[in-house]
Amino acid sequence: MTVAPHLAARDRRVRQTLERYFGIPIDADHPLLEQVGMLQLNGGDWLMHQGDEGDALYFLVRGRLQAWAAGADGNDRGTFLNEIVAGDSVGELSLLTGAPRAVGVQAIRDSLLVSIDRQTFETLVTRFPALGLKLAGNVAGLLQSRNERAAATTRNLQAITILNLDEGARAFGLCQRLAETISEPGQTLLLSPDRLGELGAPVTEVRGDEELQPALADWFHEKEDEHRFVLFQCHAENPAWTRFALRQSDMVLLVADGSGNPQVRHWEADVLSDAGAAIARRLLVLLQNGDGPYHNAPEWLEERELDFHVHVRRDRPEDTDRITRIVTGNALGLVLAGGAARGFAHLGVYRAMEELGLPVDWIGGTSIGGIMGAALAGHWGTDDAIRITRECFVAGKPFSDYTLPVVSLIRGRRMARLIREHYDFPIEGLQTPFFCLSCHLDTGEIKVHERGNLGDAVRAGASIPGIIPPAVVDRRLTVDGAVINNLPVDIMQRKPVGNIVAVDLSSHKRVEVDYSETPSAWAVLRGRYLPFSKKYRVPGFSTVMLKATELGTLGRVRELGRQADLLLQPPVRRFGMTEVKSFDAIVQAGYEHAMAELPAWMESIRNGS
Repeated sequence: MTVAPHLAARDRRVRQTLERYFGIPIDADHPLLEQVGMLQLNGGDWLMHQGDEGDALYFLVRGRLQAWAAGADGNDRGTFLNEIVAGDSVGELSLLTGAPRAVGVQAIRDSLLVSIDRQTFETLVTRFPALGLKLAGNVAGLLQSRNERAAATTRNLQAITILNLDEGARAFGLCQRLAETISEPGQTLLLSPDRLGELGAPVTEVRGDEELQPALADWFHEKEDEHRFVLFQCHAENPAWTRFALRQSDMVLLVADGSGNPQVRHWEADVLSDAGAAIARRLLVLLQNGDGPYHNAPEWLEERELDFHVHVRRDRPEDTDRITRIVTGNALGLVLAGGAARGFAHLGVYRAMEELGLPVDWIGGTSIGGIMGAALAGHWGTDDAIRITRECFVAGKPFSDYTLPVVSLIRGRRMARLIREHYDFPIEGLQTPFFCLSCHLDTGEIKVHERGNLGDAVRAGASIPGIIPPAVVDRRLTVDGAVINNLPVDIMQRKPVGNIVAVDLSSHKRVEVDYSETPSAWAVLRGRYLPFSKKYRVPGFSTVMLKATELGTLGRVRELGRQADLLLQPPVRRFGMTEVKSFDAIVQAGYEHAMAELPAWMESIRNGS
């Protein structure tokens, strides 16, 4: 009988997999091949769940698997452990010890495995004692290498489905642009149903009941080995092809016209409900005709289960480049710390990044870092961000509406009004993805603001205890996020960024005073206004409160700063934390520091060091 080419290739890969594992030559007539079983998994299927009986050993011939530890809530995908690639084995420890499965394993591709159950294994060991010895010797080495890999391996991003939610050519143009920019020429393969024939696929039409689909999966596996990235182009007219693509993908780009109907399409919900689609990260790409903010963005996100979203403007290749950086792991996150008036330095840092051609793909901040980050994420440009900040915090004098210090030193109404005037639009509609932090006063729980009104978010995140009244968020009192986390590098690490630049404004300098006891208020006033009276360097009430807030997180800030790829610390400690009159000098200090530190780091990134 003539063996089909794809079956012949599969047989060859099976033998190569077993030879690699056992270290012995296995020809087409080897008795071992008669004893093993074949298992076909669709992307999204589970090979085993944590706690299952360990009754078989598996060898992955093609595809990819992920190992997960179950969560405390019973979710199978609790903690990601590592990936299992072609040639690897899984299940050997449970087979030898009889213990239940220690982890769950899920296919993230249509995958082919060789299986050996316990009875067959015992028979093989009796017949071929060398196999048992080889297996026992491999287990220790595999466990060690796997542990090392688990610490170093992140989930690879290689196959991407681009799913057009609307008719029109703009999504196709995005595909072409990504294919051109995502990697070096020849390293990216663009797949669509009408290209299967010219690319030599074993099938030229994918149907829902396709019997030759395993052959297509075999062919795709070969193409994935040959290319750094594979892009699947999909649309509503071919749901069978879309389902196949989703089972092979690490990420799904849902592309839609941002000015169109935001309702979930019925076919969209249908294809994305499959198990294979559930394992891929989902990025909504909204194609826009002008500059943001985009007020209808929340409607697009409301009914969809998404990981992230981005806005792409017409004829703005830099926006498409952001997607390229995200999917290639080269996106840049900028984290901005709190520090009251010293936070104006963030504007100078951003200006330096603009001038050096270093694009920022994600912005996150705490306290004044959140306010500055919001102005920059709106894509007004640094000049407009500086102008707006000057209007709000210098000319607007938000810290001068003093009141009886029952709840706080100032009423906060002036700041709230200024923030409403300039930040009254949804976070989801910002041109650059953004988040800021506040802290629930009752529990100390951090609230990450990524959706909702931007003004409410930055107002909550800048409610300095004792100075500005707490904000109300979801009927709960919240205060400045800097109380718990003043440099949220850890939050940024959850985003699809490859590098993080953090800006820390903390003052670590020891300051000694020339008196042994804190002087009275009258003594301070006499020294300030009467000649020949002793002058005291005593910080004001606001400065003491701000400094106390900073001190509580200094250790945590140092720890998080070490996790950033680049930590910038502009020399701003000479400025008082309420010294808004020094606005221009503080901005300039941030600019000069960044211009001195960034070029060398950028060069190291280019060189891959």
